[in-house]
Amino acid sequence: MDGISNKIHDAVKPYGYKAKTVAIAHLAEAQESVAKLIRQGLISEQLYEKWHFYLKTNENLPEAKTIIAVAMPQPITRLKFEWQGRIFPANIPPTYFTEVDNSRAERILKSVLETAGYRIAKAHLALKTLAVRSGLAEYGRNNISYVLEMGSLCQLVAFYSDCPCEEDNWQEPRVMKECHDCSLCRENCPTGSIISDRFLIHAENCLGSLNEKEPGFPYWVKLQPDWPNALIGCMRCQFVCPVDKPYMHRIIEGPSFSEVETGLILNKKPWEELFPETRQKLEDVCGIYPLLAQNLGALIEKQKKITQG
Repeated sequence: MDGISNKIHDAVKPYGYKAKTVAIAHLAEAQESVAKLIRQGLISEQLYEKWHFYLKTNENLPEAKTIIAVAMPQPITRLKFEWQGRIFPANIPPTYFTEVDNSRAERILKSVLETAGYRIAKAHLALKTLAVRSGLAEYGRNNISYVLEMGSLCQLVAFYSDCPCEEDNWQEPRVMKECHDCSLCRENCPTGSIISDRFLIHAENCLGSLNEKEPGFPYWVKLQPDWPNALIGCMRCQFVCPVDKPYMHRIIEGPSFSEVETGLILNKKPWEELFPETRQKLEDVCGIYPLLAQNLGALIEKQKKITQG
């Protein structure tokens, strides 16, 4: 009879997902990777507020014996906004669409584990670290995790389970061999956030972090030639990455917004006062709505300048 690990692999495979397991004994080490950065002051206050959440233990399932890391392919999603008689495309990176795939991954694992008499619970961990230490992914020079046959266009999610850990895949972190003689991401980073003298990028200067702030951008952000290149986040290092090249054409066509809807968004209409159909279109990314006016406005202005110039 197939073991639990094989059943997990077989269950996620039809969806194009990949999964790896590690023993719960490595939880402290996974958490320490974040704690060490915090102690060393290598992450900004903003990132600390986001990351300290990952220092929690497995309080959702204290009896856990196994951590399951899952990678799910997630293409870029392209929205379209009509404004002043033109259509403006706007890309959203994969990492902002989590709930649909995360819920599906949880349902798949529950169907396998609960049938065998085990439980699972969502794990709040530093997912890139877990993916790399489990062998599910490798680091790129840009500090992004890359999964075989997905590149960096993927979602990561993790779960605790009280099932025995039949395959403990814990390993030392690895950088992709393709990065050894390549520096395209560093050379093309608009803000110089990817540097050669340390592996951790300067996330506090990354456009992907800066356009997640509200209100407004630092003045110098608007001077960057490749700003903005997405509706939220930044994908410049991924656009130029040879490993990601085979996956960049996989774009999901998302909803389109009329001139009236775009106007409401640009004028920061409160979420609850938007048309029901507009809220429905934005439901999967409603968390970024407070940032949408400033980011969409910047994207439209850039596309206008390119056309005019």
